[in-house]
Amino acid sequence: MAMANNKTLCFTRNKEKITYLCDGCSKKFCLIHLTEHQENLNKELKCLINDCDEFKDKLNKLKQNRQYPQNQTLIKQINEWEKNSIEKIKEKAEDCRKIVIESSETFLINIEMIFIDLTEQIKQIQKENEYNKINLNYLKDQLIQIKQKLNSSSNISVQEDSQSFINDISIISSESKFSTNLFSVFISAKMFINLILNF
Repeated sequence: MAMANNKTLCFTRNKEKITYLCDGCSKKFCLIHLTEHQENLNKELKCLINDCDEFKDKLNKLKQNRQYPQNQTLIKQINEWEKNSIEKIKEKAEDCRKIVIESSETFLINIEMIFIDLTEQIKQIQKENEYNKINLNYLKDQLIQIKQKLNSSSNISVQEDSQSFINDISIISSESKFSTNLFSVFISAKMFINLILNF
């Protein structure tokens, strides 16, 4: 009676041998090549662990020094925005100061012109010596109005606009999206390691 042939092709040598299935890659290996395959997986795992250790060191250094490479660029952008915004504010403030000064000067010149006109009228009626109570009351009223106008605040005021002329900035973090993706990678890596350990 012939012995049953339970041999299949070994993935590595492509020869018929008694083989064992690797659950991780679904390939069949003879005992010798299965051991080699396991050693190769162990080497890959060690490389992965070394990479993780190097990354951990780098991460710790960055945390200690607070010098995440992108921070320098972002801080530079924020500083530039601050500088430009301050410059715009200074320019706007200077423009507004000029308008206040020019408006005040114009306001005083207008009052002075009205006052000069009033004093000319008073001189005229005094010179001609022709005036009555109605004339005097009118001139008094004119002087009162001029005084009130001078004592009242001018017709200019500061008005703040709710629409900003400075571009607003904010910081947008993609960390939450990264965390979700990282969790998926972590689950996949954990499954991979379990497959290797259960091999």
